[in-house]
Amino acid sequence: MKVHLVTVRRTTVRNLNRTREKILAAALAEFSARGFAGARVDAIARRARVNKRMLYYCFGAKQELYREILRRKIAERAEFLASTPDDFAGMLAHIYLSGGTDIDFVRLMEWEAIDSGGRKCIAEAERRALFEKAVARLRLLQRRGSIPRGVNLTQLFISMISLALFPLVMPQVIRLIHGMEPTDRRFMRQRASFLRWLGDRLAKSAEPVPIESRRRRDPMTPSPAAHHRRRSFKRRGQLA
Repeated sequence: MKVHLVTVRRTTVRNLNRTREKILAAALAEFSARGFAGARVDAIARRARVNKRMLYYCFGAKQELYREILRRKIAERAEFLASTPDDFAGMLAHIYLSGGTDIDFVRLMEWEAIDSGGRKCIAEAERRALFEKAVARLRLLQRRGSIPRGVNLTQLFISMISLALFPLVMPQVIRLIHGMEPTDRRFMRQRASFLRWLGDRLAKSAEPVPIESRRRRDPMTPSPAAHHRRRSFKRRGQLA
């Protein structure tokens, strides 16, 4: 009797886990297509072929379902970060191949940018911590000499994300320029190869970027060199 009850419980748990996975897959498709604000619980339930009561039983509110999707995506990216190569060129290509080809996640982020209106993001602390780890990884590469000293690592990381995500963010531009879809495997191979080449050139840059001055100059104020040229020009005019 006890063996039978254990078997039934295990079967029930397996079925419940399968149902959860079906709901998560349906929710990812719905959220990426319509965003958090536009997604409807009944539409997610229809996609998953479950009733709304089961959906609420598994995840509760729509926000909790969205948070679970983000949690999984963040966990994936934490694994990507842990497996990042130790050279800058490899890291740049790795970011593209691991994150810049995930069209569902890119669309989730696009919808979030549209819908958030500057409000605090869901799972903001977790995502901020992940980005801080990525910048810390760049700092380690910089200490090893793979990145020139003085480079603003925060700006560098933002640029790396931009290089990786742009093809999926603007697929029509890629199609017009390149003639391929960004999801085409041939384009992806070319893109990864180019990013490795670019990363290798940046890493081997002979002249380090100057360290930024801690005192920020007003962009409208002329630089000392420009001020000197202006004074020289005035003196020539007076002599004439």
